Amino acid sequence: MGEGIKLPVLNGLGRTNRIDNWWSQPVAMGTGLTAALIYTFWRLFFYDADISYKLHGSTVMSPIFSPNVLEWDLFGLSAWNHPEWVNAAILVLWIPFGFRGTCYYMRRVYYRTFFASPTACWVDEPEINKAIGYQGERRMFLFNNLHRYFLYAAMVIILIKWWDVTHTMHFHSAAHEGYGLSIGTFVMGFEAFLLTMYVTSCHALRHLAGGMLDRWTSRISRVRGVLFGKISIANRSHGFWFWTSLTFVFLGDIWVLLVAEGRVNDMVLLVI
Repeated sequence: MGEGIKLPVLNGLGRTNRIDNWWSQPVAMGTGLTAALIYTFWRLFFYDADISYKLHGSTVMSPIFSPNVLEWDLFGLSAWNHPEWVNAAILVLWIPFGFRGTCYYMRRVYYRTFFASPTACWVDEPEINKAIGYQGERRMFLFNNLHRYFLYAAMVIILIKWWDVTHTMHFHSAAHEGYGLSIGTFVMGFEAFLLTMYVTSCHALRHLAGGMLDRWTSRISRVRGVLFGKISIANRSHGFWFWTSLTFVFLGDIWVLLVAEGRVNDMVLLVI
């Protein structure tokens, strides 16, 4: 056997022979995630007012607070005398946070940005990373093994989000009576679409569809093979769907906030 080839990595955190802007992507991703966490924390615990608005009887809900389980009669949640600091997002966001936090693409993002493990190819990592070594999805990252179960819960959230979109389409007022579309419908619908694409392009769903099979020969396995191929196409853009769906959660919330506070106006575009 030939001798191993030593990669040209300089010793020392962040040291490298690379001359390109290898740091730009980790910095951009880290900044985006940090901003998302700060905004979510502020919205949940410091300014949880104006989570929806009414437009001629229809309801447009903020993507962060959708589904608003505190309005459900199911399980008696609507009558629950909850503490003042508890809101709908606090009760529900653990599902999308858990799904995104254990996502294979997300792992790559925070491994590189927050743990520098490694920050980029041929870029040296912290000495503590070398001392600990790669332990797989164990110890600190044992939580990531729950990704498949968060996937099941995220699918339920998607269905409820599409149901919330229908609430923006039913107008019952003196000016408008019937079903139609408003700007809020497109805001909530587009957010639900992006989230659907993010979840359905998931690596775990791809594996469940047909990736776990050794061959696709029987009638059912052939169907699963076709499904595997379709999801694989979407999976190529999984990172794109991750960032666009995450971004639009906050853009949608800002839209709802601005309309609820009277800074901008929504309008009915079509009524049937």
